[in-house]
Amino acid sequence: MRTVNYLTRRGMLRQGALGVLGGVLLARSNWVEAAELPLVRRVTLFHPALPEPFDGLRLVQIADVHAGVFMPPGRLARVRDLVRRLEPELVVFTGDQLDRRDVDAEIFVHGFAGIDAPLGVYGILGNHDHLAGAGLAVAALTAIGAQPLVNDAVVLERRGARVLLAGVDDFDTEDFAGPDFRVLARHPADFRVLLCHRPHGWDAALGAGADVTLAGHTHGGQITIPTTDVNLARMSTRYVAGAYRRGAQLLFVSRGIGVGKVPVRIGAPPEVDLITLRRGDAGPVA
Repeated sequence: MRTVNYLTRRGMLRQGALGVLGGVLLARSNWVEAAELPLVRRVTLFHPALPEPFDGLRLVQIADVHAGVFMPPGRLARVRDLVRRLEPELVVFTGDQLDRRDVDAEIFVHGFAGIDAPLGVYGILGNHDHLAGAGLAVAALTAIGAQPLVNDAVVLERRGARVLLAGVDDFDTEDFAGPDFRVLARHPADFRVLLCHRPHGWDAALGAGADVTLAGHTHGGQITIPTTDVNLARMSTRYVAGAYRRGAQLLFVSRGIGVGKVPVRIGAPPEVDLITLRRGDAGPVA
């Protein structure tokens, strides 16, 4: 198991000429890592409204699997086993489990069959899931034992405290109704966590009362140059990767584990995110 603390742009610049050489090596290493196990990114998110019984809740976010040609069952099974070793209380898939073909559902199911967690496994759909077929993508989640949360919600209870875990559909859909953020008000709760594939949905999530929103979609840019501002994801969103805060409300965007049509990651290594929720005043993200 590997754990990563990402090198910042400022840190790269401090290295001067070594940073240039490091950038070349990083590009080469990330070409390889697009076909290897993801890194483990450990994140702690603080929120003053988190109920005390849920203080320290550990969840794993798996984003943008893109099961298919470049993400075969064997590799997905290794990711599943990696997640098991992290021993999370909760596992969430935040969309694009499938790449675009019917057969990708079978690949996903074979790879992630048997994944579990004490508080459950849940998932939503992304735009690529709709390319493969929304009904098929929902069936694939169900087949691995995950509960689909497509404009749906569940309530997690612990010692009298209630946390709402909700999910919305993707924005790009023809066969479903699209995202319905009213799902956040469906059940009484002390705290609300939302799964939303695209990070630009955070604006609507804020208005609907989400305390924490988990998103993916961007791949962290997939191809980015750490020593510059070059990042493909910035063309479509300002929320590229990592944690963002408005007041006490939080957004976390995962770089995900898969790739799109181009099986290369440069400067945006694949990651599985181990997120710990802590009760406390809003402050720097750890």
